[in-house]
Amino acid sequence: MTKVETRSRAKALRAALNMEKTGNAMARSLFALPCWQQAPTVLAFASLPDEPDTTPMLRRALADGKRLLLPRVTGDGIMDWVEIPDLALLQRGAYGIAEPPAGMPPVCPPEEDRTLALIPCLAAGTNGVRLGRGGGYYDRFLAHYKGKRLLLCPSALLLPEVPADDWDIRFSPEQILTEKGILV
Repeated sequence: MTKVETRSRAKALRAALNMEKTGNAMARSLFALPCWQQAPTVLAFASLPDEPDTTPMLRRALADGKRLLLPRVTGDGIMDWVEIPDLALLQRGAYGIAEPPAGMPPVCPPEEDRTLALIPCLAAGTNGVRLGRGGGYYDRFLAHYKGKRLLLCPSALLLPEVPADDWDIRFSPEQILTEKGILV
């Protein structure tokens, strides 16, 4: 299968999922993990309707006093990270994604081991290959990111095989979070 065919298959599988329920289950598992509990900074994303709902995670990060950074698209394949103190500040940006407004300054994500990045995907291979939407935004970011990371992937979207290019980022089983918990 090509990436285009795999993306099409993933989108069809996603249509049958309850993403609010999936996101809530992922959040419950996430909050019990040491990487969440120890993270002073969380890099996350405001989910689209066809992604696991990240709202509980975003709210909890702020309630727990964590520094919450969300991406803002600034160009083709390029995104900045912006600290967001209140979810009410989010506005619809590129691709209809809720993101920090243009007036808020970008920040560099901390280069410390306790920083946790929550990463979206359309699907993932059981070998850890992440399939994104095709813009390369997260591949570019992850190529240089040194902190902890978790791929948020519903178990129905863990596919036996996902095509990969050399630049595609891979995740180990302990870095993939489904609604059932970490893969390992």
